[in-house]
Amino acid sequence: MEPASVEATIVAIICYGVSIALALVAFRLNQLVWRWTSADDLVRLSQAVAAASIGTVAVLFFVDPSVIVPRITPALAALVSFVLMAAARGFARVLSGGGLRALFRTIAPNAPATILVGPTEAITQAIHAARLSGPLPIRPIAIVSTMGTQVGKIFAGARVFGGLETLEPLVADALSRNSEVRIALIGRDPARRAAQVALQVASRKGVALMRIPEGAGATLGAVHPSDVLGRSRRELDLSGPRSLVRFKQVLVTGAGGTIGSEIVKQIAELSPSRIILVDSSENNLFQISSEIKVAYPNIDLVVRLCDIRDRPRVSAIFEKYRPHVVVHAAANKHVPMMEGHFCEALEVNLGGTCVVADAAIAANVESFVFISTDKAVNPVNVMGAAKRVAELYVRDCSRRATGAFHSVRFGNVLGSSGSVMTVFERQIARGGPVTITHSEMTRWFMTVEEASSLVLQAAAIGAEKGGELYGGQFVLDMGDPVRIVELAESMIRMKGKEPWRDIAIIETGLRPGERLHEELFHAFERVENTSVEGVLLASDPVEPPENLRTLIDHVLDAARKDKETAALMWLQRILPDFKRRGDQTMIKSVDIRTVE
Repeated sequence: MEPASVEATIVAIICYGVSIALALVAFRLNQLVWRWTSADDLVRLSQAVAAASIGTVAVLFFVDPSVIVPRITPALAALVSFVLMAAARGFARVLSGGGLRALFRTIAPNAPATILVGPTEAITQAIHAARLSGPLPIRPIAIVSTMGTQVGKIFAGARVFGGLETLEPLVADALSRNSEVRIALIGRDPARRAAQVALQVASRKGVALMRIPEGAGATLGAVHPSDVLGRSRRELDLSGPRSLVRFKQVLVTGAGGTIGSEIVKQIAELSPSRIILVDSSENNLFQISSEIKVAYPNIDLVVRLCDIRDRPRVSAIFEKYRPHVVVHAAANKHVPMMEGHFCEALEVNLGGTCVVADAAIAANVESFVFISTDKAVNPVNVMGAAKRVAELYVRDCSRRATGAFHSVRFGNVLGSSGSVMTVFERQIARGGPVTITHSEMTRWFMTVEEASSLVLQAAAIGAEKGGELYGGQFVLDMGDPVRIVELAESMIRMKGKEPWRDIAIIETGLRPGERLHEELFHAFERVENTSVEGVLLASDPVEPPENLRTLIDHVLDAARKDKETAALMWLQRILPDFKRRGDQTMIKSVDIRTVE
């Protein structure tokens, strides 16, 4: 090769190298992470290579016309460059587990502009999963990384931004350029702050909010309680609960209910020798027993269909299996329903607790935990009053029992059967309207997983401290109360709809036994922290009446005979300040001796 030809080739190579480098920067390909490569990136890569080739020819022509290269050379250089760079990126994608099948899937026509919020890696995985089933049904325009990773990089055409404070400006900018904009929370357990900010921005800007579970594709995900509530998971030390139940026999009443079944599952993880499931619902008992048998085949599982009011049968179960630990979760919980059937509420929530607690004392259990409710604080309905008296009885049992007897009080559980969340889900699915009782009503909420784990933590503390905690009532830290109307609005937005516009929200008024705001503590209780975050101890200086059991027997006797007035009057003897909401009759003014 002649020196002039060699020199011309070197000049051409240098010009092409500079052109390709400038093109990669101009098309922002230098900001891509190779393992994130998508079909859109390959299109931009081809455009960059083509631009580099054209730029090289132009530079050579205008800068040094003496350099002559064959006409086919730019095309061959572009082809070779594209193949090599695309192959390198594809190889990196395969090594990282991204696969090649989704590499050539583009964005679907008319896909809505979407701002993705979540951990960067979770977002890339979700998009890859969505492309496996077809064209991407959303058009990513920005990524807000909650982990602050890969900031400034680009994935699927969307730049990564760090910090939730960038979300609202990004939405505002997107609305100026797009007719439809969505915010998408990524992951099965969005961080509390991310969920709250996304909901607030969606509300202020009037954009739809969706959730994309990791690995489930870019579709509207089912609303999970923690998404709406915005509560982050607590990482708890399981050594306490494990020492409480490991190699022990554990009995759970209400084992098929929402709380009971979750407690059973968490107990099964802690290696008990036997779990005794007690429930009055055949279907619920079958469901939870089937799940445990499949997931934990090595655990000795005892299933007993039993009403906790049946003293002989409950006593026989305790006498036969001699449990070490008892979690009493069985109860009637629906306030308006129980106001119409309050004798039933008294028999189950109070009478059933007495039956189970008495059997536990006779069996010398090591630990007994009664699950109470915020409705028991200054109760205005019979369900709450029954729970309050049951708290007092469990406290009385702690003086007579050899083991630890304690109550755990907390608020509403999101997603439990018949809860407000399930009602809202059905109403939203029908297209509305969503009904709320009052626009100012608030409630404390907790997910069933968190509530169940903290119940076991409280049980472990109670078993460890024993009699030292006499008069102490465990109360779960419920965070801040949530307005029911805001819960409804959040759930509607999580379904990609706009409240008040796409789905109406109407007020129906307070139902029997309801009040606007619940309480977690009595005014006379002294509240202090425990060794476990999320579990508080409320010390009650007021002693139960000396004749508590006699008064309870009178209440239950009247309830069994459906003598409602008598039952309420005896209940008033135990709780002098108790008055049902809307009841105009001051029960305590009636002489109880005149009642049969």
